[in-house]
Amino acid sequence: MPASPTCRLAGGLLFVVLGAAAGHAEPPQVTKRPAEFGFVVEKNVTIAVRDGTKLATDIYRPAKDGNAVEERFPVLLTRTPYNKDGASGEGKYYAERGYVVVANDVRGRFASEGTWRLLADDANDGYDVVEWIAKQSWSNGKLGTFGTSYPGGTQHALAEMNPPHLTTMIPIDSNSNCGINGMRHGGAFELRWMNWIFTNAANSRAALADAGLKAALTENASRIRQHADSLPIRPGDTPLRVVPEYENWIVQAMRNGPESPFWKIKGMSVVDHVAEYADVPVLHITGWYDSWTRQVCMNYEALSKAKTSPQRLVVGPWVHGSQGSNASGEVEFTADAAIDLLAWRLRWYDRWIKGEKNGVDDDPPVLIYVMGTGDDRKSASGRLKHGGYWRAEREWPLARAKATPLYLTGDGRLTRSQETTEGGLPRSTTYTFDPNHPVPTIGGNISSNGSLMTNGGADQRARENTHAAGNTLPLSERRDVLVFRTEPLAADLEVTGTVQVRLWISSTAPDTDFTAKLIDEVPPNPDFPLGFDLNIGDSILRTRYRESFDRPRLMEPGQTVPITITLYPTSHVFKKGHHLRLDVSSSNFPRFDVNPNTGDPLSTHRRMVSADNTVYHDADHPSQIVLPVVSATN
Repeated sequence: MPASPTCRLAGGLLFVVLGAAAGHAEPPQVTKRPAEFGFVVEKNVTIAVRDGTKLATDIYRPAKDGNAVEERFPVLLTRTPYNKDGASGEGKYYAERGYVVVANDVRGRFASEGTWRLLADDANDGYDVVEWIAKQSWSNGKLGTFGTSYPGGTQHALAEMNPPHLTTMIPIDSNSNCGINGMRHGGAFELRWMNWIFTNAANSRAALADAGLKAALTENASRIRQHADSLPIRPGDTPLRVVPEYENWIVQAMRNGPESPFWKIKGMSVVDHVAEYADVPVLHITGWYDSWTRQVCMNYEALSKAKTSPQRLVVGPWVHGSQGSNASGEVEFTADAAIDLLAWRLRWYDRWIKGEKNGVDDDPPVLIYVMGTGDDRKSASGRLKHGGYWRAEREWPLARAKATPLYLTGDGRLTRSQETTEGGLPRSTTYTFDPNHPVPTIGGNISSNGSLMTNGGADQRARENTHAAGNTLPLSERRDVLVFRTEPLAADLEVTGTVQVRLWISSTAPDTDFTAKLIDEVPPNPDFPLGFDLNIGDSILRTRYRESFDRPRLMEPGQTVPITITLYPTSHVFKKGHHLRLDVSSSNFPRFDVNPNTGDPLSTHRRMVSADNTVYHDADHPSQIVLPVVSATN
């Protein structure tokens, strides 16, 4: 039985203390099944899809005595832009356990013919590959899929075509709902995709056929920070003009706002194609510090309501693709935060493809890792020991989470009582946002980061390698960062769900950005004598999209308007003695592109001008952060 909750008053905030054992759960126990077969692989088998384009595949088959076993097996498929050779580990592992594994280069990448267009052709191509596989002599007609990141997106793309032989899927950290978050984000653009384009252009088919071109494009990608500082990209004016499909995509992506059909095609969005999506069991996996956390949760929410087949959601404390690790950036969690992904997936496939009764049916619909219950000292690897535990849940978002507003005050506090915003305190705070000197990115929900930035949990103090023009002070010292914090908490506070920041704002610009960042201020201790300002989540809103992502509208300078900034979901315990902090600003670079404040069409500007941006925090304009608070009594 969980311990009984108690209530304490924390700086004017009444919170419920969770019992130490409340809700703890063990992750599913995975029995590691030994190999039953050897394996053989047939390389570069081509599949002609409906328009005649030939896509290259490698086929891993169960074998005995060095020869493929001549019987029909279930098949696992991955479709990747990252070279099918990279699936050799999965190919060997699953073939040895009674599956055929097919690894397929997507159109226009590595050994596959055609012109690459990010996810745009993967719905039709994926369908054709699935149905080709079903006709082969080594296939029993049942097919599952796997893959992380872009190969997760290719799974969603083919599922939106509902191929008859698709049986189950495990998309991890998957590209989806790209116009909402992940590529465009609150109307801004996530520059990790600029990094992705510049980096992966060096593996274009043209570059793979020309060693000199590959070397030149690789060197060009190493200067990604200079490219980011020189935005916007103009067609024909960067070295990407030699690989036009890559230049064309990044220009389109940066110039098309979330209202554009560009972001709503099959492959780019799950939530726009739920009706067409295959009704098969899906295991959705992501991490609290992943670049696709919100989108994966959105997928689970939409599909669990619309489909009859089991949908499961697992969220760990991971950065992108790090399910085998218990560290995220500068932060470390308990050892059981790391999972054996190969074995986890095998257990799922054995249930839904082979029909084995192996306990999957008894797994909770949602399994989350609740972060933040560690001792906050330094681990052997030099990271913050932030701790946490796994917990089973019935649904997402949690029905028992209580929306709890904390109000911003003129003296930099967050308080439960709106009355304290009166009493002679400033009714608003104005700062100058200079797009030539943006607030630097320090960690966060980032992938495809390369040399552009770092990801995961990080102390919010600038480093020499951040975009800070040599300033290595805490972000809280910047004039263009507004800091609001609670008093030291007198009790643990769990926040589990999607956080929203609702501000009343004005600007001297017709269009500008507002950013929000949720921070756990860890108090000083002997290992961290200055404390540790840990980022929990962040987001942005381009104000032309304040009313709707489908109907942008510029502001009238000086007009006071409400905006909502939606952060990524999280599950985090702010411990007794910590401060919960909210930072508000207008840039987070190079996580997001910088708004020039001119109101020009997206990514076409030649000028950047400073804007005076104002946040209001009085009784008539109650700016607030809304926390989904979970306690033992709700």
